[in-house]
Amino acid sequence: MSSEPVTVSYDRAEPVAIDRLDDLDTLLDRIAATPEYQRFPVMVSLETSDKEHVLEVCLGRHDLSVLVWHHTFVEIAASKGTLDQPADLAYNFGGSRTDAYDNSAIPVTTARQAVQEFFTTNGQRPTCLDWQTPSYDEQDEPAKG
Repeated sequence: MSSEPVTVSYDRAEPVAIDRLDDLDTLLDRIAATPEYQRFPVMVSLETSDKEHVLEVCLGRHDLSVLVWHHTFVEIAASKGTLDQPADLAYNFGGSRTDAYDNSAIPVTTARQAVQEFFTTNGQRPTCLDWQTPSYDEQDEPAKG
């Protein structure tokens, strides 16, 4: 399935433009299977061609993932966790260690479903999961929208 292209960025790799869902799935599978990222997960950013929307997905762990969705300058939301989350959950974001937002761990299958929805709706916030206002202090607030 083709859609508007997204730009995929992760770690310190050169960004890649993707315009087919199959190609996006293949790239994300390859990143998730990379031994380096299985030892320390990586946050992968998908940005729409109009640069209005971004979905970040944590890859490398088999037991959980984390999502962060942005509407540029307007809104940010993190996945609302449905899994127990390790207190020290962190990932590689652009080459730097970054702590995951509180209560944001979700199943990998849900995260990948959200990626597909983001891609096929040209960046709309995926509806296959619940979202929350991101925090590091364990205060759960529902995301607006």
